[in-house]
Amino acid sequence: PEHGEGTGHLYAIDGTRRGDISPVIKKGDKMEPNPNSGQIWHYDDIRRSISTGALLNGILFYSDFSGFLHAVDAKTGKQVWKHDMFAAIWGSPIVIDGKVYLGDEDGDVTILNADRVMKLVAENNMGSSVYSTPVPANNTLFIVNRNQLVALSETK
Repeated sequence: PEHGEGTGHLYAIDGTRRGDISPVIKKGDKMEPNPNSGQIWHYDDIRRSISTGALLNGILFYSDFSGFLHAVDAKTGKQVWKHDMFAAIWGSPIVIDGKVYLGDEDGDVTILNADRVMKLVAENNMGSSVYSTPVPANNTLFIVNRNQLVALSETK
């Protein structure tokens, strides 16, 4: 498969529906709305991605290869805000204690408030590209870059 920048799509689908739940169906030579569609919403202001979403308080956080972190209303699919990381994002956002953590290809790990108003909390460079999702375990945040595994924990 092709990777890198390109058109992307993010859908919310009702997984309880059965049969052909696509939004449109072919009727003769034309496409018509499918009365059995399972599509709840479609967000198309996104580029190609391999991200998984992180959800908190009705906001879905989702990243793309073009370097954007999207905050999308999980009920409506409407954009809440969008943050430009200025570098490709290969990992997925993770929400911890009301904050979104996300790394990028420039090696930056960005922390934003997981809220309806976008607020940058911190940005730290890890020295080389961060291609994976930060992993929390045992009160420690593990971040892998191209050269090392970094373990961050709060000293009490």
